[in-house]
Amino acid sequence: MAITHTQTITLMEVLTANNDNIVSKAVVRTVSADDADIKYTTQKTEFFPISTSGITTSTAGFVAYEDLTENTVLGWIATPLANSKVKENNEKIITRLIAQNSPRTSKDKALPW
Repeated sequence: MAITHTQTITLMEVLTANNDNIVSKAVVRTVSADDADIKYTTQKTEFFPISTSGITTSTAGFVAYEDLTENTVLGWIATPLANSKVKENNEKIITRLIAQNSPRTSKDKALPW
């Protein structure tokens, strides 16, 4: 049993003070699943603030909203994302679910039709 994690940005918020579309928050969904049996899957959504202090469209390295990629935004939040406990908590949930079903006296079987 190995638990895999997939992290996806599902939403971004921009500042409302102007029309520059400067991202101020990213929402990340972490989906964790047992690779041996995907019915043991759980997910959690987290909000990550992004520092906008002193950021303007003329700031070196500024990326226009329409040119952003998921990898770029994940890079901005890499440290807080790495420090998040969501993966660890999801693993505990999946381990608990698996333990509740062990030992199994029955198994899923494809329908005969």
